[in-house]
Amino acid sequence: MEKAPKSVDELKGFNNMMCCTNLLKLLILSAILSGCVSVSLPSAKSSKAKGVKWNAPASPFENLNDTAIDQAWMSKKTGNTISYLSECSSTADRSLESLQSEALNVLTKLQVQEEKNLDFNGRRALLVTARGEVDGVAVKMSLLTLKKNDCNYSLTYSGLEKTFDAETSFFQKFLDSFEAP
Repeated sequence: MEKAPKSVDELKGFNNMMCCTNLLKLLILSAILSGCVSVSLPSAKSSKAKGVKWNAPASPFENLNDTAIDQAWMSKKTGNTISYLSECSSTADRSLESLQSEALNVLTKLQVQEEKNLDFNGRRALLVTARGEVDGVAVKMSLLTLKKNDCNYSLTYSGLEKTFDAETSFFQKFLDSFEAP
């Protein structure tokens, strides 16, 4: 539980943090919803991947409980988030480029800053860092998309543009520990 602000400056900081937290939750939810859009037949059901291994980001990141995604953490310090989403189905065969595009659709004024192909968990993956806006607020996102054994994975780090760079090392450690079955 947060302690109550004692001064006007603390109150402004508290209000800014609450605004950022709500904005980032909206960003995660939007990315999740766009990432779950499937081109498979309506009767086909997808499920979350089983047997995924990862190390949770260290403090100041704390677990977010949301059943719509596999796992997510939010920094108590900045409101930045790290999450992953899996979608498994023998009929869910979208390209990495399509998965990436759907996840980035949550950003307006999208500017891709870096994009690269890489080998990740023994498969081709796409890693992109982009900036844009959500409800007029400048945000930044790193997204890794991967397909492995009938599952699509989206691993995301997102935050306000002004605080994004402060915690990228936590995302890199998460990526280093992530193992899709």
